[in-house]
Amino acid sequence: MASDSHKRGKEFEGKQVKKNRIICGLDVGTTKICMMIAQVLPDGSLELVSTGYADSAGLKKGVIVDLDQAAASIRKAADEAEQKSNLSIDWVTVGAAGSHFQSFNSHGAITIEGNHQEVTAEHMTQVINAAKSVAIPPDREIIHILPQEFFLDEHGDIQNPVGLYGSRLDVNIHVVTCQSALNQNLINAVNRAQMRVKRVILQQLASAEAVLTKDERELGTALVDIGGGTTDIAIFMKNAVHFTKVLPVGGAHFTRDLAIGLQTPMEEAERIKKETGTVLTERVQDDELVEVPGIGTRASRSISRTLVCGILRDRAAEMLELVRDHLRKALGSDPLIAGMVLTGGGSMLDGLMELTEETMGMPVRQGLPIGVKGLNDELSHPVYATAIGLTLLGASKAGNRKKSVGKTGNSPWIFTRILQWAGNVGHE
Repeated sequence: MASDSHKRGKEFEGKQVKKNRIICGLDVGTTKICMMIAQVLPDGSLELVSTGYADSAGLKKGVIVDLDQAAASIRKAADEAEQKSNLSIDWVTVGAAGSHFQSFNSHGAITIEGNHQEVTAEHMTQVINAAKSVAIPPDREIIHILPQEFFLDEHGDIQNPVGLYGSRLDVNIHVVTCQSALNQNLINAVNRAQMRVKRVILQQLASAEAVLTKDERELGTALVDIGGGTTDIAIFMKNAVHFTKVLPVGGAHFTRDLAIGLQTPMEEAERIKKETGTVLTERVQDDELVEVPGIGTRASRSISRTLVCGILRDRAAEMLELVRDHLRKALGSDPLIAGMVLTGGGSMLDGLMELTEETMGMPVRQGLPIGVKGLNDELSHPVYATAIGLTLLGASKAGNRKKSVGKTGNSPWIFTRILQWAGNVGHE
């Protein structure tokens, strides 16, 4: 992968970049680190400047377990991106995952006082503060407060109530919390890699910004981002986030199951998964064989491909059933009109789209990142969805990006507000 990234670096040589219009997204995943540097163009659109990529170390299931190893991996990806762009990056917007992220929906209400009873921005802040005033454990912190819908005198479907008149303002919000110490470990790893964290964003929210269309957010869709160590879920309805969940299972668990079942090294199991793996076992011929290297000095063996793919299908079925259970609990009888969007590197496993449609009973499509100029075919890949989404959200926060770039059709409310009510850890 490093050699491919070096080749991609040639595309960025000679590009004129203004340092004061630079946005940087850093996806710190369990199996890979990806850094995206982009610049905001005069028309408000975003253009890719360079990328950096490194294999992860020091992370398990999205959580930092070795600070030095994690920092070294982050620094390696940053070095590559900086060398290709001739830039030195200071502030980054970081994506985070891990099962320690938890979320809930909450409601708040206030009375609008005064002669004219006009809703102001201050009223919005007050009602959101009322909605978030719930007890959370002292070892946890709020990372996102995402407004879903405002009500004025019991009339709903309001995204921005400022300037309207009424006597009572209500709001429904989605609150995302994380374990403070684990979040700080991520920040410390980035700091040790000689960069500062502008803000931390839940990975599936970043991926959604890169791959979902406006219609999907409005009509109802479930985004499922299958990474190396986690599978991240987000449900969108009426242009708002209604549910988020991080499951501690991802593509690396498929590989580990193969390594154990076939008694082969992890790197060989990963290769076999990519080259011969499918979850559609009915398509595999009975006489197909796979050469499987042994562990240590043990000799290679020829093993039925049916066995290999059966292991992958069992893990996929288990994961999809877990996703389905969480969706059913979150949705109740509400339908997802726009179906499901799969993204992340783990979503590329052969046959997974078809198996997901069969399991979920709804239409499913592959989520490819769009919305940034300069993405070639290699970078328009699910593995880069989070990193690209982080740059898009970073640009939105800076107020430099238009509400819609490319085909993503950004929401005029939620995705310009995510970062305003998120718990920022730094300032520009």
